[in-house]
Amino acid sequence: MLPSLKGLDHLALKVRDLEKSLHFYVDLLGFRVNDGRKLVAFTGRPNRHISCTNKHHTINLFEFRPKDGTSDLPASHTQDNDEYGLMHFAFEVDDRETFDAWVAHFRSSEEIEIIRGPTLHSSTHPEGDGSPGENRSIYISDPDGNVIEIMCDMMQINENGEVDPDWHAERIRRDGYNPKEVSVPEIGFPS
Repeated sequence: MLPSLKGLDHLALKVRDLEKSLHFYVDLLGFRVNDGRKLVAFTGRPNRHISCTNKHHTINLFEFRPKDGTSDLPASHTQDNDEYGLMHFAFEVDDRETFDAWVAHFRSSEEIEIIRGPTLHSSTHPEGDGSPGENRSIYISDPDGNVIEIMCDMMQINENGEVDPDWHAERIRRDGYNPKEVSVPEIGFPS
């Protein structure tokens, strides 16, 4: 039997301009800077540890410029290019009210590019977009084209590997619908 993993702890992102990235994550998204080095021994480049939790860092930003010194913007954001690697990463918020506050914040900012959303990933919810997850999401792009998802209400799975019917009923009720009229989504691999 394999040892268990507790969960995803942090990301290390390569960024073109550390100061622009710090402005985005700290000033526009509310992270705090906890630590950093002018030159990190194993990369020879500057970094900053930033966090949106009580942990030392949620993201470790490393300034990487191509060896030729250019720092051109990416051709497109990470969800819309043919490169391998990160597609997006997500931050969970407590509830719909907090999610809606983030949506309002993003819509009011001239410095934040909304890539997609807000949307509700669901195959059965009356407001759903047909995709799985049951979570409300909005996707934005950072200065380096990394796509960030802010989300709430991720689907809860029970010990049988099925959508937890009690969680689903409560979620549907919170959204103002009758749980008896909204079927519990099935999970798995459709044929």
